[in-house]
Amino acid sequence: MTTGLRDAASWRALEACRVRLAKMPLRELFMHDAARTERMTVAAAGWTFDHSRQRVDADTLAQLVALARERGVEARRDAMFAGVHVNETEDRAALHVALRAPRGSVMKTAGAGADVVPAVQDTLARMAAFADGIRRGRHIGYSGRPIRNIVNIGIGGSDLGPAMADQALRAYADRRLVFRFVSNVDATAFVEATRGLRPDETLFIVASKTFSTLETMTNAHTARAWLMAAAGDEAAAVARHFAAVSTHLDAVRAFGIAEDAVFGFADWVGGRYSMDSAIGLATMIAIGPPAFGELLAGFHVMDEHFRTAPLQRNLPVLHGLLAVWNNNFLGAETVAVLPYDQYLARLPAYLQQLTMESNGKHVTQHGAPVEVATGPILWGEPGTNGQHSFYQLIHQGTRLVPCDFIAFAQPLNALGRHHDLLLANVIAQAEALAFGRSAEELMAAGVVQRLVPHKVCAGNRPASLLLAERLTPETLGALIALYEHSVFVQAVIWDIDPFDQWGVELGKQLAQRIVGEIEAPDTPLAHDTSTNAAIRWARTARAARPRSASSAQPHSTLVLDIGGSHVKAVVTGVGYDAARQFESGSALTARQMMERLPALLEGWHHDRVSIGIPAPVVANRVANDPANLGAGWAGFDFAAAFGCPVRVLNDAALQALGGYQGGRMLFMGLGTGLGTAMIVDGQLEALEIAHLPFRKKTYEDYVSEAFRRQHPDAWEANVWAEVAALRHALAPDYVLLGGGNVRLLENLPDGVRRGHNNDAFTGGFRLWDDEP
Repeated sequence: MTTGLRDAASWRALEACRVRLAKMPLRELFMHDAARTERMTVAAAGWTFDHSRQRVDADTLAQLVALARERGVEARRDAMFAGVHVNETEDRAALHVALRAPRGSVMKTAGAGADVVPAVQDTLARMAAFADGIRRGRHIGYSGRPIRNIVNIGIGGSDLGPAMADQALRAYADRRLVFRFVSNVDATAFVEATRGLRPDETLFIVASKTFSTLETMTNAHTARAWLMAAAGDEAAAVARHFAAVSTHLDAVRAFGIAEDAVFGFADWVGGRYSMDSAIGLATMIAIGPPAFGELLAGFHVMDEHFRTAPLQRNLPVLHGLLAVWNNNFLGAETVAVLPYDQYLARLPAYLQQLTMESNGKHVTQHGAPVEVATGPILWGEPGTNGQHSFYQLIHQGTRLVPCDFIAFAQPLNALGRHHDLLLANVIAQAEALAFGRSAEELMAAGVVQRLVPHKVCAGNRPASLLLAERLTPETLGALIALYEHSVFVQAVIWDIDPFDQWGVELGKQLAQRIVGEIEAPDTPLAHDTSTNAAIRWARTARAARPRSASSAQPHSTLVLDIGGSHVKAVVTGVGYDAARQFESGSALTARQMMERLPALLEGWHHDRVSIGIPAPVVANRVANDPANLGAGWAGFDFAAAFGCPVRVLNDAALQALGGYQGGRMLFMGLGTGLGTAMIVDGQLEALEIAHLPFRKKTYEDYVSEAFRRQHPDAWEANVWAEVAALRHALAPDYVLLGGGNVRLLENLPDGVRRGHNNDAFTGGFRLWDDEP
């Protein structure tokens, strides 16, 4: 039984087009058709699709559209939107378009008769409330600190979509929050994703519809153990620090996740079509519910264009038909997606799953072998990086690689002429691929004869331009919908099911069996000899491996906050209320402090030390003696004195680190003098602003304790004047005011937060967050 694809009249006509166009390079097609670009440009949903550099002419496009009609693209499209079970092998609808349907729309799955849109909107509303709770600091961890780290645990569609969107829409995200993603079952993925994070500030989103995916649940249980180790096995902490995207409520409940933190989606949502479902929870938290709504709106506008536009002016249809042309008629086995925007660096990886998991099939929907090649290999890299990597092969290699160039008219980060150069490169690459450079042109330009063959670029390499004004949530949604529907069109032409993935299951099933055989070395092996040999190797290596770092005893950190009036100390596990102290004073030397510490620390164990000191610190050493302490601090070897690793930081920087909540933060410590620090996306820099000129004196002179005592009424006005000046100069997202005198400020303006002296202890512990 055959599909009849090669017997279609339009298919035979396209074969004739291929033969004819083989003798007509793109140079000639453009030369004889002044209106080619205008006719071969389609705009929809904020995107302009210029396919004039594809190796087609008007007749070829007409025959491709005729092929779409013969193969039933319109009927199949309408069936999908109507909720018919177009996923035939799993007997399900593929109604992901309902995920972005506006409130009030009506969409039903065939047979059930129920409108699915209200349930989708209800889930979105619950997601919005949850996201707002985190974004506004109302979602509190077990220690009373607000959540500021979100770790998404999922794999495949439960990871690729949110991870891609996190990077793509980072310009719209709340930078005070940290987002990380764990998909690989390799322990390194989890260790690196949680490195530097405080458990009491971290939320895990476990994304698994069945709550049984091997990789995801292995990582989820590791995350649970990581949290419990810090929370003292307090089971109630799980409810504060976990959310789930799943429909298996019993399994979620047994894990300890609260029901109001569980978000589901229907079985008519395939994993690789789910980034706009509850799987997008991390995305909504990052960019906020209104921006997430704009993302959905972009999807919907492209959906409606695909559903209603005539085939010959339908952007996803044309994109899909040209993919079929390049694959089946020009013999192109791959396609390169080349986004000229660094924010879209993860787009090719996302589209790899969408295209290759969908259309990597060898039989038709009815089980017959396919007649032609399906599912081209998709790959790519952001421009201009790829130009210095694989573009050589595209320009002069022996393989034909059609390219999708993606570019935006306006940058999200305007900096000099960077964006002009970026746009110039994408336009130039498309021109070079289409028209190349002939031997005659090279010789006319004076290239020596022996180099001419090496410099010839044949051109005639197909490429399309996808152009939008600006990368926004809406244009991203429309772009993803474009590729979704393009993949669908290709699948209809080939008569394959783009919504199942049976090939993925075999490897999973075998892995479940083999892991048990690795862990139980006495189990007899009945695989082929090669597989048996690999299992025996793994058993031997497993038995010989050293104890993992995670099984080592946890470190205990001593934090010292050295000030002009007191030396304060806290050690891991005792709580800030149990801090100990002794008086310091202007005569205290480093050696005197070390002599007094044993009595202060009696009964406390520590194996590493964090020190905050009111002096400049360079390369972990005090650069100058503090003005409010004695001598001997500069260059003092604290590591030798304590006999363990020591990290030293300026006291203002230490307190800033403790109060940091993401983004760009300016810290101002109002105490005896003025301490300042700046943190940008986790990178801390102690600032020496205090003694810079301000008005007639320095910044410190006007907000010091001495000035406050002499001019109490003017002191607060000076504080706000300096805050305003530094905000203008450094452009922080927010200002954190710390130090002992911050308590005297009653009403703080927008964008200014109040710190606490205990933040110095928090910062001391955070100094070691990059180590277990």
